[in-house]
Amino acid sequence: MKLWYSTTSPFVRKTTAIAHYHHLQDKIELLKTSRSFDANSPHNKDNPLGKIPALQLDNGDWLYNSSTIAEYLDSIGSAPSLFNKNESYWKVQSLYALSEGILENLTSLMLPERMLRPKEEWWNARHTQIIERTDRTLNVIAEKLKYFGTELNIGTLYTVCMIDFLVFRSNVTSAEKYSVLPKLKEWSEKMNTLYPCLSETKPYIA
Repeated sequence: MKLWYSTTSPFVRKTTAIAHYHHLQDKIELLKTSRSFDANSPHNKDNPLGKIPALQLDNGDWLYNSSTIAEYLDSIGSAPSLFNKNESYWKVQSLYALSEGILENLTSLMLPERMLRPKEEWWNARHTQIIERTDRTLNVIAEKLKYFGTELNIGTLYTVCMIDFLVFRSNVTSAEKYSVLPKLKEWSEKMNTLYPCLSETKPYIA
């Protein structure tokens, strides 16, 4: 298998963490892209959406969406499924969706503008709305995490990816404005300590 990835993307980290959890990392060739926004980046030849991650299967087929890739890797792994359909399934899915929503809100508009455009061109009213929504959602997530504690499932795994990304990109995510983030950061650090699949896939600038 081949995976287009970056060392900073929380969407990519979700997939690489699952690969590590299932000990699949040695079966995946990593194809690095450092600027997914670059129209000339070679990953665009393999993914018509121009997004990462993108996973090529051994039969040559491509999977394009991080959630699809995550579920596929989980389905071929030998460890207990992170998508287990037990009595907590919908609680897990709710947590997963909230973390996904925060990242989609931030990365669809606010972060690209703050990273690539002059400050005078930022859509500040929209940024304020995203920051307020993120703060509200983080408080809901903090309540939901009381149910799971340090259990590892697709919802808690992705929540670690989201929290660590907020902190990692604090210069553009307005991390300092999120009242519950310090508490969530403590939880995330504990999860990183407990689970090698998380500690070994933390974001970094190569």
